[in-house]
Amino acid sequence: MSKKVKVEIFFPFGLCACAYAPLMEKVGRVTSRFKSSVDVQMKSSTSKEARKNGVQDPCVIVDGAVKFSGDFDEKQLEEAIIQRSSK
Repeated sequence: MSKKVKVEIFFPFGLCACAYAPLMEKVGRVTSRFKSSVDVQMKSSTSKEARKNGVQDPCVIVDGAVKFSGDFDEKQLEEAIIQRSSK
């Protein structure tokens, strides 16, 4: 069994859910196609991991290597997951 691709979603936890719902919906639409091969984690944009990755605004990071801003295109995330899962 191959290693799962880590998809980290960073956003400020103090915001109203309506502020990050569109981001979560986009990530959900893409990652649901890869359920068995992705590990989705939500993290605060003020966390230690966020500081380590230079995160200040809502974003998505795939396997610690590919970073997308909150307004990413779903196809980009899909391609990143496919590419990282083949490594």
